[in-house]
Amino acid sequence: MKSTPARRKPEFPIIISRGSVRVRIYRVTNRGQHIFTVAYRGTDGKRVRMTRALLGAAKMEAERIATSIANGEIQALTLSNTDRAIYVRAVDLLRPRGRELDAAIAELIEAIDALNGTGSLLEAAKFFARHHSSGVQEKLLPEIYNEFLAAKKSDGASIRYIQDCRSRLTRFVAKFSGKISECTTTALQDWLVRLEMKPRARNNMRTLIVTLFNFAKQRGYLPKERSTEANFLTKAKPNSNAVGILRPADLSSLLQQCAPKFVPYIAIGAFAGLRQAELMRLDWSDVKLEQSFIEIRADKAKTAQRRLVPIQPNLAAWLKPHVQDEGPLYVSDKTLARITGTAKSLGIKWPNNALRHSYASYRLASCKNAAEVALEMGNSPRMIFEHYRELVTPADAAKWWGIAPKSESTDGGTHDKGHREKGVRNVAKNNR
Repeated sequence: MKSTPARRKPEFPIIISRGSVRVRIYRVTNRGQHIFTVAYRGTDGKRVRMTRALLGAAKMEAERIATSIANGEIQALTLSNTDRAIYVRAVDLLRPRGRELDAAIAELIEAIDALNGTGSLLEAAKFFARHHSSGVQEKLLPEIYNEFLAAKKSDGASIRYIQDCRSRLTRFVAKFSGKISECTTTALQDWLVRLEMKPRARNNMRTLIVTLFNFAKQRGYLPKERSTEANFLTKAKPNSNAVGILRPADLSSLLQQCAPKFVPYIAIGAFAGLRQAELMRLDWSDVKLEQSFIEIRADKAKTAQRRLVPIQPNLAAWLKPHVQDEGPLYVSDKTLARITGTAKSLGIKWPNNALRHSYASYRLASCKNAAEVALEMGNSPRMIFEHYRELVTPADAAKWWGIAPKSESTDGGTHDKGHREKGVRNVAKNNR
């Protein structure tokens, strides 16, 4: 029977070679135990040594180092045992996610720089996840616009409101015809500014855009957890002289010299504050003279909300000769043009929306209650307070509400003779 030859003990140092690279393994005895030292020269020329308890571990480390040096992976050579463990764990964490360590580190550094010390990366990631819901349905703005109009009609919005939405939003969706999720505040703001509208018209456009975006959020086309891009649009600052009103003497002259058929329109606008569109839709059955109020039904109001406007004593006096049981007050869309033409003939300046603005100003000066005036006008108290407070004095308000169809009314008097003669030649023409 042949005897088994004795296994040859390895000779030290063991040399691991990769090309011209040499890494040596030495055996050292410490307190009766063998340990193995891996030695090599680093990139700076200095000698580097590390120990391993087992020869197999030392050989694996020597082979890794030799390969790294040969491949030029210089930074891998300086890893300590702890650094290597960290490296291996990082690679293991990234591998299931399909990410490389260097790419992940680069992205991490970029994210930290973007935060600029305002919070942790984890906090930022959680915030992003909360505000970018995965359940949002992508939708084109023109499609949302059509849904919006259909919903408003179904909800009973007034014809006037629907028409206003169409006239303002049609050009908006023509400009922004892509996905609503891709609209940014900057793009929306730039477009609004380029319209070169007056402040009030621009703010009205902004309001409808915000309403459209909030509708989209409600339908699930935008994240419900955060404000829309439209909500951050800035409002245009109104001109300090944006609101213009008539003087009591001018209104008195106009009521006395206009054609009788225009008296109800002027009187209701001046002493009840109805909008022009509401006046044009008003029926005599809505004028409750005996109950002292005018009923603005929901289908005739801009806000689609019913309201009752009190009939002041002087308004009742102007309406009494003309009142009927039923029938439209006006059917011609040229009514206002005729009235303003008469005013111009009399030398009266006619500001934009003169009758409604005048009512709000004189009514607020008289009752000193913005909420009450807002209720009568179908507006907000904030708007009434901001635009009409302190425009006229209580004395002027007393003159306004004293304008009556009698010669002895305390309306502040009439125009002087020269003023009257200047316009009388054209009054008849405009009254036709």
